[in-house]
Amino acid sequence: MSKNSIRYFVALMIVGGAASAALPPVVDGTGRVTSAPAQQSAPTNLLGMYNRLEQLQREVQQLQGQIEEQHYLIESLKKRQRDLYLDTDRRLVQLESGKIDLSVSGTSPSIATSSDASEGSQPSVALNKAPGEQDRLAYEKAFSSLKAGQYQQSITDFSEFVAQYPNSVYIPNAFYWLGEASYVNRDFQRADEEFNKVVSLYPEHSKAKDAMLKIGFIQYENKQWQAARETLEKVTTSYPNSTVATLAKKRLDLMRQENR
Repeated sequence: MSKNSIRYFVALMIVGGAASAALPPVVDGTGRVTSAPAQQSAPTNLLGMYNRLEQLQREVQQLQGQIEEQHYLIESLKKRQRDLYLDTDRRLVQLESGKIDLSVSGTSPSIATSSDASEGSQPSVALNKAPGEQDRLAYEKAFSSLKAGQYQQSITDFSEFVAQYPNSVYIPNAFYWLGEASYVNRDFQRADEEFNKVVSLYPEHSKAKDAMLKIGFIQYENKQWQAARETLEKVTTSYPNSTVATLAKKRLDLMRQENR
């Protein structure tokens, strides 16, 4: 009901109340008043109700404004957090590129396990010394899609990137972000595949511990309770005193509460 309609309705009630108030009191045969015109207070009561209604409408409008403001602030904080996270990733890539530049000239650096191949470790995966201009631009394009929340587009862009630049220094990060974007889209099969590439091919990379944590989360989502428990416990023992270890412990605590 619009405010004009409310005003019209209240005006009609006031007029009706005023007309009732104008009626004389009822008097019996002895001259005594048997009933007083109680309606005389109706206009005052209706005006009070109308004023209260208007006050409530103003309060509701204020609350709606506050809710919209809070929603905007929350979205701004979420965007800022995502931007900071992605910027950190970009800086890590730059640092890792710098470390690769320190490799012996003429050799292809690799990101592999610290163990010897004779101990059953995964073979080294050769990467370029430093990002070239083309693969850097292609990576940043895919990265921008992810940063903007365009997850399906980022999946397409990162897929094209890994196909075109298989030896780029950005490859471990590209696999990881492919997994993240797929995880957000709840394509757990694709996400699991991409995260496992990071863990198995680049176990010493900075994204390996995050990928292992996400593998545990995916197993939890798929109700693979035993596998999830083993993976998350491995995260806590392989990366103690780290953020991923803390997150893994929280999920393990949740599983215990759920009797998983």
